[in-house]
Amino acid sequence: MPNTNLAPIALFVYNRPSHTLQALQSLQQNSLANQSVLYIYADGKKSSATETDNTAIDETRKIIKSQLWCKEVIIIESEENKGLANSVIKGVTEVINKHGKIIVLEDDLLLSQHFLQYMNEALDVYSNIENVYSVNAYMFPIAIKEHTTFLLPYTSTWGWGTWKNKWETFNPTINELDIETIKGNLHLKNRFNLADYDYTSMLNSGNNSWGIKWYFWVFLKNGLNVFPTQTLVKNIGFDGTGVNYTSVQEVKTIFKITNKVEVKLENNLNLNFYNQYLLFFSQPKKNLLKKIKNKISYKK
Repeated sequence: MPNTNLAPIALFVYNRPSHTLQALQSLQQNSLANQSVLYIYADGKKSSATETDNTAIDETRKIIKSQLWCKEVIIIESEENKGLANSVIKGVTEVINKHGKIIVLEDDLLLSQHFLQYMNEALDVYSNIENVYSVNAYMFPIAIKEHTTFLLPYTSTWGWGTWKNKWETFNPTINELDIETIKGNLHLKNRFNLADYDYTSMLNSGNNSWGIKWYFWVFLKNGLNVFPTQTLVKNIGFDGTGVNYTSVQEVKTIFKITNKVEVKLENNLNLNFYNQYLLFFSQPKKNLLKKIKNKISYKK
């Protein structure tokens, strides 16, 4: 039986068999994988799908069934195409209602072998901290030597986890009045955006990004989120294969995945790291990309 003290993992896949295989292999290499339960949500085919699309979906489904990736694997295959936002919101709600906490992955994430250890420890340590809404495993390559944790007012979709009491407050239907309040207040707008990343422009009810809705909700609650100073996740999805990322993006995550991160309990911002985080994103985008490209190395 899986270790019931460990958070269940939910992986969302669709039509990228190669990415899915790499993600599952990196998960399998985690020491806690053989004690964990893994839910895999496979989205369904679109009515407009081509033969190539359908083949990719079928191949992806073959891969998720090909091995016992964790102690227990539960596969949920959708007959219809729900889209990423609906799939994630529905899947997270189902799993978290059953288990009380969750670790969430998508099909384009490579994980450090210490990923599950970090996520479970952080979910335990911060479970009763009222103003902390999520635990995240991804971090940009900021020049910090410490391998520890800190708090940010931002969220991430690249390897994260949360608790039932925080997720059940989430309303994915964004109130237009709340949007206008943020857009009409320069201070709030600058806080919500990150340097010159205009997140406010993504706030509309038709946006298929569940992530911006979750971030907006946490922002409205004035919540904080746990991050490592060194990343435990690498995103391999910026190759034009994704539904929501169709071209190479400005920020490419092609740098070192860290070793073990020490989880420290905090309930306020670490202002020193927060200021360096903002400084990192305040660089011109050309220089930012160059800085990230100079970090090209990958090691568990």
